[in-house]
Amino acid sequence: MILLSILILIYLYLSVKISNAVKQITNVNQKIVRFFAILIPLYLISYPLIGFIGYLSGFQGIIHAFRFGDKTFDAFFTYPFWFGLVFAIQAFFPILIIDIAKAVISPLLASAVQMRINFIYPRLILLITLTTTLYAGVKIYMDTKSINLNTINFKSPNLPSALNGLKIVHISDIQADSRTGRNKIEKYINLVNSVEPDIVIFTGDLVTSGTKYIPLAVEMLSKIKSRFGVFACIGDHDYWAGVESISKEMKKYGMKLYDNENVNLKIGNATLSLTLVTNIYSKRPDTETLSKLSSQNTADLKIFITHQPSENLVKFAHDNRYKIFLAGHTHGGQVVFSVFGHKVIPSRVETKYVSGHYQLGSMLINVNRGLGFTLAPIRFNAPAEVTLIKLSSQN
Repeated sequence: MILLSILILIYLYLSVKISNAVKQITNVNQKIVRFFAILIPLYLISYPLIGFIGYLSGFQGIIHAFRFGDKTFDAFFTYPFWFGLVFAIQAFFPILIIDIAKAVISPLLASAVQMRINFIYPRLILLITLTTTLYAGVKIYMDTKSINLNTINFKSPNLPSALNGLKIVHISDIQADSRTGRNKIEKYINLVNSVEPDIVIFTGDLVTSGTKYIPLAVEMLSKIKSRFGVFACIGDHDYWAGVESISKEMKKYGMKLYDNENVNLKIGNATLSLTLVTNIYSKRPDTETLSKLSSQNTADLKIFITHQPSENLVKFAHDNRYKIFLAGHTHGGQVVFSVFGHKVIPSRVETKYVSGHYQLGSMLINVNRGLGFTLAPIRFNAPAEVTLIKLSSQN
């Protein structure tokens, strides 16, 4: 409700500024301008208001549309709301700064210059409005539809020759549901297979909720062609959907969902070890579990795999000589606002490891943006991704 209140204030501010600009430079009837200045913000915030009323009244149709998506509801309410939110945040700050600058500078200038500024001001407001509308629409569409392949060339000191050139593909957060269906997941899996991976690691959240989409998600995951296999840890949504249901479905395809386990792979004369740790809201690894997993691991190359990129686990992995740390969960922020080049990412409340790769000493950290959605059915400045990690010796 606090966030909604802030959004309403932003909409009111933008509505006044944009409608005043229209009045100043066009001959449109002022009553019509005022009508749309009120109607559009009300329409854009109707989505959370309908949801709030639906949950209070217990109306299952609305609750289902919010949780699982509905094509008609999405078209008329969900997507307009998220487009409006992106537009409002991206347009608010430039217009606010122009407003402040005008208020501070104008009294200091000659009347002729003030008149010139008053002439330019409404046109600049409309230019920002139109540009932001076009940019937000195109960017949301492209980032929501796109799947990027990001390649990391990771040089590790004293890497055994058998592991030199090894291709590890990292994917995450498929989150199969009504919005992320067969065609989209298939496109994701095809991109994985196109790089001919040696190992594929999936860092959790196979479905969004419930059991309906588990068979589809597992079937698509089974289509991955990897030389040494596919290794998956448990995500938050997997836990809520039912780990037993997912594990049972995975067994049909000879796959496994790992829960606080080590997997040792013999590759030539080298050993590569995967430590798959369950780190989710409902289940955190304790110190004893982590110590036991680490003490059992004496491989040539150790990879720490978990769902949430918690900073304490990153430190643990680094201190225990893991060379690679892989996680997902954040979706790269999914909807990332850029305010004068500075990215505003709510996920940073949980961790500073939000998206892409980082280096901590000699350890590579990669947080994959995944494929599916949480809360918002769009992506903005955080397109889906498949990460390819190529190993080579620093020597």
